[in-house]
Amino acid sequence: MQSKAVLVLSTAFVFASASTVDAQISNVTMLPSRFSFGGDFAISQPKGEFANNVPNGYGLDLTGMFKIDPKGYFNIRADVGGVQYGRETQRVNFPNTGRVSLDVETDNRIGFGAIGVQLQNPDGWFRPYANAAIAATYFWTESSLSGTDNSGTAFTTTNFDDWSHAWVFGGGVMIPFGKSIGALNLGARYHYGAHARYLREGDITDNPDGSININPRSSKTDLVLWQLGVSFTIPRPTRQ
Repeated sequence: MQSKAVLVLSTAFVFASASTVDAQISNVTMLPSRFSFGGDFAISQPKGEFANNVPNGYGLDLTGMFKIDPKGYFNIRADVGGVQYGRETQRVNFPNTGRVSLDVETDNRIGFGAIGVQLQNPDGWFRPYANAAIAATYFWTESSLSGTDNSGTAFTTTNFDDWSHAWVFGGGVMIPFGKSIGALNLGARYHYGAHARYLREGDITDNPDGSININPRSSKTDLVLWQLGVSFTIPRPTRQ
């Protein structure tokens, strides 16, 4: 009889514990936090004298935001990303033999990191926003050596680089995915870029003795960055 009583009490304790845990879990709900992040496909469109030297570029922009107020009318926004606006590929033979071919690829890129503020309508099916920021910009041209079968990059050299900055002003609209914490982003940002030195395709000349001549260009670096992507609010657990 004693063993049966112990068994009954143990079984009751297990069921009671499971009910308590289930009740605790059911009382936890996920609500949007003040933090959000996003990623955009980006197209850079040079403007002014910069457009005379550089074609459109293509790349990515990653965004993080923090709501200053609970609703999200005022936000701190940070961006980091880059675009590639040029590429050259040359086929060369390995020294002392023609049996091994190599590809020399030269890429022209712009990188940027920005911090600023964003004003946004946080409600409705269409949520327009406007933002402003200061950005650090990095222009660089890099050459890499790899096998012709895309087997990997063996050596990489930065041929030329320069740092600059830009004042950034932009706007767009967020379109939420129904009742979810995600939204489609359509936006554009104008970079009022300071002067910088940079290269484009054809600005590196190879000499017969193996040396190179570099002919950098210099101008203001204004551009429009067109953005299409998604944004998600980071959820946080809360007890009812």
